[in-house]
Amino acid sequence: MPVSDELDEIQAIFFEECTEGLAVAEQGLSAMAAGDVSKEVIAGVFRAVHSIKGGSGAFGHAALLAFSHCFENVLDEVRGGKIAATPEVTKVMLTAFDVLADHVAAAQGVAGPPSDAAALAALEEVLATKGAGTMAIASPAPSTPVETTPVDIEPAPAEADQFGFTPVIAGVEELDPFGFEPVGVSMDDLGSGDPQPWTVRFDPSRAAMANGAEPLLAVREVERLGGVMTEVDISALPPLRDLDPEESYLTWTLSVPATVEESTISECFDFVAPDSVVEITRAAASMAPAMPAPIDPSPAEPKTAPPTPVLALVETANEPPPPPRVTSTADARQVEVVQQTIRVDLMKLDMLLNLVGELVIRNSILSDRLPPVDQERVELPELARLTREIQDNVMSLRAQPIRQAFSRVPRMLRDLAGETGKQVILEVSGETTEVDKGVIEKIGDPLTHMIRNAVDHGIEDPADRLAAGKPAEGLIKLSAEQKGARIFVRVSDDGKGIDRVRVRAKAIEKGIIAADAVLSDEEIDQLICAPGFSTADTISSISGRGVGMDVVRSNVEALGGRVDITSTPGVGTTFTMILPLTLAILDGMIVRLSGQRFVLPLTNVIETVRPEPGQVRPMTPTSEVIELRGNYLPVKRLTDMFGLNEEARRSPEESLIIIVESESVGNVGLMVDTIDDRREVVIKSLDQNLYPIRGLGGATILGDGSIALILDIDALVASAGPITSNAPLKGLAA
Repeated sequence: MPVSDELDEIQAIFFEECTEGLAVAEQGLSAMAAGDVSKEVIAGVFRAVHSIKGGSGAFGHAALLAFSHCFENVLDEVRGGKIAATPEVTKVMLTAFDVLADHVAAAQGVAGPPSDAAALAALEEVLATKGAGTMAIASPAPSTPVETTPVDIEPAPAEADQFGFTPVIAGVEELDPFGFEPVGVSMDDLGSGDPQPWTVRFDPSRAAMANGAEPLLAVREVERLGGVMTEVDISALPPLRDLDPEESYLTWTLSVPATVEESTISECFDFVAPDSVVEITRAAASMAPAMPAPIDPSPAEPKTAPPTPVLALVETANEPPPPPRVTSTADARQVEVVQQTIRVDLMKLDMLLNLVGELVIRNSILSDRLPPVDQERVELPELARLTREIQDNVMSLRAQPIRQAFSRVPRMLRDLAGETGKQVILEVSGETTEVDKGVIEKIGDPLTHMIRNAVDHGIEDPADRLAAGKPAEGLIKLSAEQKGARIFVRVSDDGKGIDRVRVRAKAIEKGIIAADAVLSDEEIDQLICAPGFSTADTISSISGRGVGMDVVRSNVEALGGRVDITSTPGVGTTFTMILPLTLAILDGMIVRLSGQRFVLPLTNVIETVRPEPGQVRPMTPTSEVIELRGNYLPVKRLTDMFGLNEEARRSPEESLIIIVESESVGNVGLMVDTIDDRREVVIKSLDQNLYPIRGLGGATILGDGSIALILDIDALVASAGPITSNAPLKGLAA
């Protein structure tokens, strides 16, 4: 592989890590803005920015390196407690995060370089405020000559200096055995004007060792700066039989000349694991040679020679030794479990998913062609079980919690509340629902526009809410859940709802519908997703151009999903994105409609009924109900909905009615001709070859090689009329 291609691959990995780091930093900063300023949260943000800075320097992204370095400086002071994580400081860091994300995009070449002067100035101001608040020290009073006094005169007690030592004043008569006269000296007078050397303490983390890092490389970099090894702590080193090669047991201490800049020393540790301990401090000045031994003025005590001074950089005589980290490899595994990961190209996972789907189809073919006796002989049921387990595990490789898409919403709501002056409370549920990675990346924009629409058009001003008997704070609920082969993402608000009269008038004004058009409430609600539609009177930074909800519908439909809108005037509005899974093995019921086969998901099926004469009754020329144990349920003829009517229409007694449970209207009866079989089928998306068809959730290949369309129950029962599409249904299935 050419060197340039290898570097491109490494840089691509760096940008993936940047994306992950930005997500972690945004989540942490949002938690800080909400009041969680714990050390763990701050440390998480610091590590994310630190990793971005280290990689940007390696690949020569100078602008990203400079900005992330300044951002990291502020986070380091906040992490160390030198700067308080106040709301003002957190707001500055949130703004800096936005600029950092723009810098990452510019480094990738997907955007232009951002203007970061204002953000840098704000970060520098935070650092300067810290310096002004902590470095102000009162100047000492000018010293006065010390008069010698006889020994028997009690001198005035002197005040202790900043180190806790009290100066001692001795008389002329009190001479030591060598004839030198003791002199009263203050600790402040002993301070040298020259800076002291740096003391560097380096303790690598277990994560660094487990990933194959070499800590001695960082130590040698420090030695190249003139550093000298002063100590190697081996107290945590276990016996040889218990040695774990992935564990770090040694701690190095080095002394670096004072002329070396601290930032230069820090750069030696840019690529060590963030959890490693790197402490860079000034060595304490040695005062022992200039300090006389304490003199006891009592004449009764005999004079003795002063003890020999002992020099030490750090006093550890009275401190207990540090406890060992682990005593054995088994204990190490109990103390800390390291999760190892590997990066895989998504295209390879897609290929693996398709192969698993083909395996399921081949299993279905064998089930159709082999008699039951032969199926048991070749253990076909066991093969089906193993295939299902493989599919579940492969699906989990691409699945990620939808929390990644939800994490940006709290920050967005705070900004919108500040712009609109509205008070909003957010409730989130289902953030652990796992969704395909490709879906998470593509629902970001629709989610943003739905939240903006809910705040700007749904939630009322606090005064209007109080007048309507509502609390001043508006409520937005964000939720996600999986049902069968679909993911439901909902954004609900308790605002004023959709003003359908105004929406209809605006649609007529913009030429979207004719003035005499007859529309249902559902169709009027869907008008807000029309291109160019907006009810805003003026264009603002939030809304007014009529592109927001159009983006929602187009992006969701591009994923093979749909957008449902339900609204109650004065109560609120709910937007639901119904998205398909990329691939799933679905438990389905094979049904026939006018000779064609369809798949009905078993997750929606409650029971099947063979109607008796008079059990199904017409209510209107186009609607029927079935009487079932004293209750009446609506019945929908699927042949009528798909336009598959035969010349002789079947009577209910000649058909089967499948009672299904739906999300929108409850239990409904679907009338089909017959039920052929129950089968596990592989969902194939239709969006690459057909426009999204309401009522269909995809297609599958049956054991004989024919195609069967998969029914979308929720869309079918919510539809008021026949299903229409841009492609004929006849001939797709046999």
